[in-house]
Amino acid sequence: MYYPTMKTLRQQRVTVKAFPGLDRREQAEPGGFWEMENLCSDGYPALEVRKRRAVAATVEKPNGLLGKDTLLWVDGTALYVGGTKVTGPVLTDGEKQMVSMGAYGIVFPDGVYVNTQNLSDWGTLENRRQAAGGVSVGLCDRDGGALGSFVTGTEAPEEAENGTLWMDVSAAEPVLRQLSQQVWQAAENICVKLTATGLGRDFRAGDGITVEGLTEERLNGQTVLTAAGEDFIVFPGTVSGSTTQTEPVTAARLVPEMDFVVQSGNRLWGCKYGMVKGRAVNEIYASKLGDFRNWNCYQGLSTDSYAAVRGSDGVFTGAASFLGNPIFFKEQCMERVYAASNGGHQIVTVECSGVRKGCHRSIQTVEGTLYYLSGSGVEAFDGSLPRVVSQPLGTKRYKDGVAGSREGKYYLSAVDETGEHSLLVYDTRRNLWHREDGTKAVGFADVEEDLFCLTEEGQLLSMNGTSGTEEAAVCWEAVTGELGMETAEHKRLMRLMVYLSPEEGSRTTAEVSYDGGATWQEQTAFAEGSGRECVFLLRPHRCRTLRLRLSGRGGCRLVSLTAVYEKGSDGP
Repeated sequence: MYYPTMKTLRQQRVTVKAFPGLDRREQAEPGGFWEMENLCSDGYPALEVRKRRAVAATVEKPNGLLGKDTLLWVDGTALYVGGTKVTGPVLTDGEKQMVSMGAYGIVFPDGVYVNTQNLSDWGTLENRRQAAGGVSVGLCDRDGGALGSFVTGTEAPEEAENGTLWMDVSAAEPVLRQLSQQVWQAAENICVKLTATGLGRDFRAGDGITVEGLTEERLNGQTVLTAAGEDFIVFPGTVSGSTTQTEPVTAARLVPEMDFVVQSGNRLWGCKYGMVKGRAVNEIYASKLGDFRNWNCYQGLSTDSYAAVRGSDGVFTGAASFLGNPIFFKEQCMERVYAASNGGHQIVTVECSGVRKGCHRSIQTVEGTLYYLSGSGVEAFDGSLPRVVSQPLGTKRYKDGVAGSREGKYYLSAVDETGEHSLLVYDTRRNLWHREDGTKAVGFADVEEDLFCLTEEGQLLSMNGTSGTEEAAVCWEAVTGELGMETAEHKRLMRLMVYLSPEEGSRTTAEVSYDGGATWQEQTAFAEGSGRECVFLLRPHRCRTLRLRLSGRGGCRLVSLTAVYEKGSDGP
């Protein structure tokens, strides 16, 4: 007698050994997780818990952070360098832009600079001095030295010897002439010297200044100093003779009002859009070459300051130095500056997705590519056109981005439409996204083989835990999307096998949620990890789909995930 042959149920085994991190798309890659907490790509292809952080310092009112050979930060109205308060400068309270140039760190909008190697070397970019009265005005050479006697008149003196000086006042502007080989020639390097107590304090030769209040109106306006001392300034010009005026005179080294400032090519570059002193402004500026204090030096030299009016509409939203040149962003375009060594700079407007308003601190260069947060997501710009790289983040849109970078990773602290803050990390070498936690960052700085993060709560975090007080064991979580939707057939998820490598003393838990449910059912847990590889074996209830949530406390590595399905019919 023959018994009927029983057909074995068709089974499908799906194993994932490479985990592509955070992936909220409907058609996510196998092994992608819909949500996660405190996981990273360091152990790729495995999924690993991030390193423990450490609190390196605490700040009462975090207003800005800059990384050089040491850390600079602003706490309220005080500036700190390497943890030492810089005595002297008092800043306004509010968000700061901090820029590095050479040994100096410059704080905007206050315009305060400090030498990080010599904290007593500090000052302000702007300098304004006023002499209330008794200002002496006279002629001198470029260094402020006396010229000697000269003859003043409308006609040249007769029977004069070579070298004689004659102040020709026949025209509206007097001209000092010198007799040379029987020809009266205009004397060179003739300057005006203003002398008054404290008038030249903190000015230097080469400063571009604005002079106001002189009774000789033609001497007022912008000029460039050839010499300066505690009680005098010298600049090109002529007067018919030495005089003293009682009206107040002002000499000022000014800096334009700017929205964003960057350092590029040994200059500071800035931009401004809006109303300034009743005038509509849409301009880009540059300081004098090698001199961040001077923004109004115009002598026809390649080292001069620079200013250009732009035609693109909209406010500036950020600035960066990339590929050796500055770039200024608006939401719908970028203004690319091509700096020239001869001073003939060119600016090209490129229509593209620019930096989202409020996300100027999201701009970071990572291994030769510029990343920033736009209205469409995170953009990567390699010099041609930007492209979106944040598709795995799904439909969520982020704002108020603050970013840092280290070892090929782009760290982005931002807030989504629901108000939830996230610290997202993009591994640019592997094109993977991970979410660490809800850190609200004010700024990031890469210093001494570690990335530091200044949070809104006032903690200065060492992201790799190299300095400061290390945090306790890290709590982590990973939530999959709906498992079981890969094919149209009816099928049953028979079992799940989770291959883990937990840290000794850690705790790990596995939970499932069936058919889109909101509740979680614990399946198994290891109260104390042994430090050796282990396998979670889950036998879920009969269901159409399920979600898996792995969580724990302490270090852990997810090595592989295997799902065994029992296939059903193709019918409804």
